[in-house]
Amino acid sequence: MATVMRRAAALGARHILAAAASPSSRLVPRCHVRAPVYTLLPLHNSHPPVGRRRGAGSMSANAGAAMDRIRAAGLLRTRGLIGGQWVDAYDGKTIEVQNPATGEVLANVPCMGSRETSDAIASANDAFRAWSKLTASERSKALRKWYDLIISHKEELALLMTLEQGKPMKEALGEVTYGASFIEYFAEEAKRIYGDIIPPTLPDRRLLVLKQAIH
Repeated sequence: MATVMRRAAALGARHILAAAASPSSRLVPRCHVRAPVYTLLPLHNSHPPVGRRRGAGSMSANAGAAMDRIRAAGLLRTRGLIGGQWVDAYDGKTIEVQNPATGEVLANVPCMGSRETSDAIASANDAFRAWSKLTASERSKALRKWYDLIISHKEELALLMTLEQGKPMKEALGEVTYGASFIEYFAEEAKRIYGDIIPPTLPDRRLLVLKQAIH
């Protein structure tokens, strides 16, 4: 039995090596497996290199027009927001954002590190103190305005997602609308945060619960 298994393994190895040497095939690792398992895929089914795909010129032109539309709407920001100010990375480092369909660089964004992150957290904590002092109606109006702005620019935001991720436009539109729906929900829910009156254990006491943002 052991001899048969050894012969089968050797035969399988020879087939794999022959396939790997063939100009019409290549070895591609499978995903989501613990052991390194390989499968054969013909080269004619593979995608051409990025930037060399058919129609890449027209794709770049379309991407350029889309970026112009996004810039015109004021939706393209290439700096980080810390303390209400748009800033670069403290050391000046940047990261290229590329269009996965063409390899074209869409923008350069700051490569933020630990210092920028700590400052952003501290700034957000300070801003939350002011936010927590707003009434439920004021918070609701702020969230509703945010939601309305997203919906009014949903096509430009979807375009930006498509350019950056390669996501189909229809799917990107659905994702923008779905994400905005959470803001709409909480804009309405902010007006429905009511307090409670709890039955006390003593006859001369009244227990009240007032819900407010945590400082």
